[in-house]
Amino acid sequence: MAITLGTNIPSFVTRMNLNSVTNNLTDTLTRLSTGLKINRAGDNAAGLVISENMEALIRGSKQAQQNIQTATSFLDIAENGMVSISDHFQRINDLLVNMANDTNDEDSRTAAVDEIIERLDEINRLADTTNFNGRTMLDGTVDKIIVQMGPDASELSILDISPALTDCHVEAFDVELPDELNPYLYIDTTGGNRRVVKGEDGGWVYEDDQSAFTGNLEDCDRTFDPTNENCRAYIEKIQNAISQLSTNRGLIGAYENRMDSSYDSMSTRIESLESAKTVYTDTDIAEEATNLTQQQIMQQINVSVLTQANSLQSMALSLLGG
Repeated sequence: MAITLGTNIPSFVTRMNLNSVTNNLTDTLTRLSTGLKINRAGDNAAGLVISENMEALIRGSKQAQQNIQTATSFLDIAENGMVSISDHFQRINDLLVNMANDTNDEDSRTAAVDEIIERLDEINRLADTTNFNGRTMLDGTVDKIIVQMGPDASELSILDISPALTDCHVEAFDVELPDELNPYLYIDTTGGNRRVVKGEDGGWVYEDDQSAFTGNLEDCDRTFDPTNENCRAYIEKIQNAISQLSTNRGLIGAYENRMDSSYDSMSTRIESLESAKTVYTDTDIAEEATNLTQQQIMQQINVSVLTQANSLQSMALSLLGG
């Protein structure tokens, strides 16, 4: 090679090699310090797209698992309300079976009805107040309860659990206290057959507008007729209500089992996605440690060579007798 004072080609080439080795060394140190293969899009554009899609599925699946846990708690509260209501129906059934026995007199049957009335009121109260985060579930106002139990927008990722919820008001079960078993109901035959009932304060009022009844109960027809036949007719309605509640509780159990199964399968899926994602994102420490050593040695070599290349032009001075 000719000795020139213009461009120092060996120095130029060596500087390029040194810059390249230094950049590689910087990338290696970055991967080692972050533990990630991809620290910017330029590191692996295709790998970035794949890993980000996997991350969306992983995070979506984890959130879906939380949704399932919340929905399970929601159904647990609904079932607890149904259990309490069913217990009231069971007790009412016991009272009616006892009332149906003709060895009981009117006073004992009236006492049983008093308890039945209180339990029917409590059933309505439970229907109105059983709720999850302020959302009632047994009052007949539920339309749809959609559980997002998958990580995507597919129809297969949702479950409507509202069919397990039912209106638990006494009227919805058609188990209002029959007139013939109500000792506190009269028909005012002198006032257009208006119904007269006992008010909360113990006085008598018209049922339709709760205005005070000023007539004489002796002029009214009493509806109370707790015969064996009338008691058994009401028993049948109460037992139908118990059966309907049991059916809904069974559906709650089916939904919970399905969601539990989905939760478990999603855990397996998350594990597989996490493992697949690491192929694109996680640094192989052993490999990068080897690269680090190699690049450090190459950097030192290039620094030494650059020093030699920069001294080549000084040889021109010796030719000039300098």
